[in-house]
Amino acid sequence: MIAAGQPLLKTRFCGAKIGIADADSMKPQLQAPLLYVGREFRVIDCDFLRCFVLHKPDDNRIELQRHSAIGHKLAIALPDESATTRFAERLAKVIVPGMLIYLRGDLGAGKTTLVRALLHALGYQGRVKSPTYTLLEQYQVQGLHLCHFDLYRFQDPSEWESAGFNDELDDVNICLVEWPDKAGTLLPVADLEIIFDILPDGRKIVLHANSNTGSECLRNLAS
Repeated sequence: MIAAGQPLLKTRFCGAKIGIADADSMKPQLQAPLLYVGREFRVIDCDFLRCFVLHKPDDNRIELQRHSAIGHKLAIALPDESATTRFAERLAKVIVPGMLIYLRGDLGAGKTTLVRALLHALGYQGRVKSPTYTLLEQYQVQGLHLCHFDLYRFQDPSEWESAGFNDELDDVNICLVEWPDKAGTLLPVADLEIIFDILPDGRKIVLHANSNTGSECLRNLAS
């Protein structure tokens, strides 16, 4: 068994089918994937996949790939709003103070929708506004401090510093940043990146863990 977060050198997935867990019985329908490590074949635990079936049991649009020695790359299909809500409920249980999360995707991809669902999952009862014009909206709920940034209207990366936003990046706030590229190199590497892709029948999100904190977040999502 390959432990989550363990470095993999010269690895590749072979042509084996990846078993997708049935959402009701939670029993694998196909064989577990094989991972080629050096000269050995090892079985990857499909338990890591189970909680990411956030759509119909017969919808097999889910991928798991090794992203780096730090964490994982996970692709999740979100065919409708209820799937987004269920994912937000799981995410709400595993985020921790001090996390920096990037939200990447085109206009209308669902970035603010996910933040709204996340806050509601945490128990926030008020209105969740898009920070497109205010640049930053702050929330306090269940002892957590969330900062929701939208940098789309930035004309220059220096606006990040002139606005004093660096002060919000601390060990207390959970910062969710839409359009982080607008701040150039003034932002540090995120613990977790969520990339949104618009599909004909919904959305797909890809999660990248770039730190130990982000990797732990993904492991907790799967537990």
